[in-house]
Amino acid sequence: MAATTREKIVDTARQLFNRLHYGHVTTAMLAEAVGISEGNLWYHFKTKRDLLEAITERFLERNAARLGIRPDGKDVIASYVRYLEALAGELRDFRFLYRDQADYGAHTDALEERLPDIYRQSLENFCDFFRAMRDHGLLDVGEDEIEDLAINSIIIIRYQLEYLRESGQADTEGSGAVSRGIRQHLTLLSYRLNPAANTELQGRIGALASTGLKNRDACVMKVET
Repeated sequence: MAATTREKIVDTARQLFNRLHYGHVTTAMLAEAVGISEGNLWYHFKTKRDLLEAITERFLERNAARLGIRPDGKDVIASYVRYLEALAGELRDFRFLYRDQADYGAHTDALEERLPDIYRQSLENFCDFFRAMRDHGLLDVGEDEIEDLAINSIIIIRYQLEYLRESGQADTEGSGAVSRGIRQHLTLLSYRLNPAANTELQGRIGALASTGLKNRDACVMKVET
C-alpha cells in the first residue's frame, strides 16, 4: 500500500533531522525533499513541533517493542544481543530525539509522560539480563552491584550521541556513533564475564556493528505525492 503524503512527510522529516540535526532543517528543505510545496506541507503540519509530535508517536511504538524483549533462558547472550540490536535501531532511526534536545527544547507531552516508565522498564530489562547471565554462570556480579551496572550501561548507551555532538565529534549517520556506544558499554562487562561468554558477546556485537547496526537511512530520496 502506497504511503500517504502525511506519512512521507513524517518519514522524510525524521531522516533529515537525523542526518542534518533538527535545528538545521527548514520547512523549505523538507518540502523540497518530499517533493511538495511548502503550502502543502503546512496543510499537513503547521510547525516543526507538530512534526516532532508525529515522529514521537512512532518512536513510542518502537520503544514499546524493544522493552518487550526479555532474557531467553536457552541462550541468554543471544537474547541480550537481540535487545541491544533493538535498542541500537531505536537510537539509529530516532537519532535526533536522543541527540538534539538542545535544538527542539522540551520533549513532547506524550514522551514526557512516558519517560519515567521508559527508564524504569529499561532499568528492569538490563537488570534482568544481568541476573540471567549471573544465574547461568556467565557473569560474576553480586546482587548489590546489578542495578549500578544496569544504570551505567543505560547512561553510556543513551547519552553517547549527545556527548559526541557536544564534544564536536561525528554523530550523524554513517559515523559509527551508535555502534560505538553499544560496544563501549561492553567495557563494563568484559572483566566480569567468563572468557567464553565474553568472546561470544564481543563477537556477536562485532558482527552487528559491521552489518545489523549500519544506518539504513543512507540518503533521503524524493518521494512522489
